[in-house]
Amino acid sequence: MAPSFNPRLVQIPPGVQCFVGEEARERRALEHVVTAVFEGWDYDEIIPPLYDYADVFEGPALAAKTYSFVGRDGSVLALRPDFTSLLAKVAAGRLAERKAPIRLYYAGEVLRYELPKAGRQSELYQMGLERLGGAREQGDVEVLAIAAECLSALGARGAVLALGHVGVFAGLVAGCALDPARVERIRAEVESKNAAGVRDALGGASVPEAVAEALVRLTRLAGGKGVLDEAAKSFAFSSAAHAAVDELRATVAALEEAGLADRIAIDLGEVRGLDYYTGLVFRVYAPGLGFEVGGGGRYDSLLARFGRPMPAVGFMLGLDRIALLLQRQGGLPASVRETVAEDDARDVGPALRRALERRASGKRVRFGNGNG
Repeated sequence: MAPSFNPRLVQIPPGVQCFVGEEARERRALEHVVTAVFEGWDYDEIIPPLYDYADVFEGPALAAKTYSFVGRDGSVLALRPDFTSLLAKVAAGRLAERKAPIRLYYAGEVLRYELPKAGRQSELYQMGLERLGGAREQGDVEVLAIAAECLSALGARGAVLALGHVGVFAGLVAGCALDPARVERIRAEVESKNAAGVRDALGGASVPEAVAEALVRLTRLAGGKGVLDEAAKSFAFSSAAHAAVDELRATVAALEEAGLADRIAIDLGEVRGLDYYTGLVFRVYAPGLGFEVGGGGRYDSLLARFGRPMPAVGFMLGLDRIALLLQRQGGLPASVRETVAEDDARDVGPALRRALERRASGKRVRFGNGNG
């Protein structure tokens, strides 16, 4: 009796992806555009391991989403949920003798556990870069300029970089008697632009009224650079928050002087992110999607975990989201394929010789179309 057929053998698990033919060519074309920009700014490509020791990715933001497993030697390993931690490890280890700033870029898959839900993927293809070491101000504006050039090169219409600074939120809550769980709840409500949610999260907490009102105000401090003037006045009571606003103002001024004013927006409610962000943070938005296509920021404390303290900043673009955006905007790159030379001759040897000649001249060949 023949074994029963198992449908799962031909099904792809939820959250992962498979691209064939034209779909794959479109994504390779997008990847080529972005990596050409990275190379143009003198970044070196890195192809890091697909998995590493699980403690490389420790932290509340990543640990809960990491696919981990036990290796044959008993080590606890994990599939990479992001690239930043891996690049920090490489910079502190294999590249320990390389002089900073170290400029690295990558392209590849990361895997993160996501609850089954429409539009969420566990397998994500990311393209990004990290600038490890060097002057902070130069690093911030360089990374933002590269992100803006990538968007232009891809033909993403109306794309903007929404800039924030985690120091604003951190400065406001510093010194308040708030437990970490409550701080994260407030952060999530600010990020969601939910003023009522912020008030509810603050309920019962011993927080000065000025701080409470400032946290609520963060939910609406988004728009042009005038937002920074309003923030400077509103947060004058907090030296740390005020300093973060001033730092962001200097970054915006430099970008404007470089001619990138039309690519910049301000969002001081941009306080989310992985737990290692310490300064500038930003997301990439464009008309046609209701969510970001990429983002990044400054993480000056991460490399100290690996024994080589230095400031760092980087960003990534999600290839699948970029493809969806350009598809909706009608701007996916055209696939260029030369005419296929088909050969159905029964005399295989001479047919193969002709096919080889065509290949030697750079033509695309499909050898044999018979069913025999």
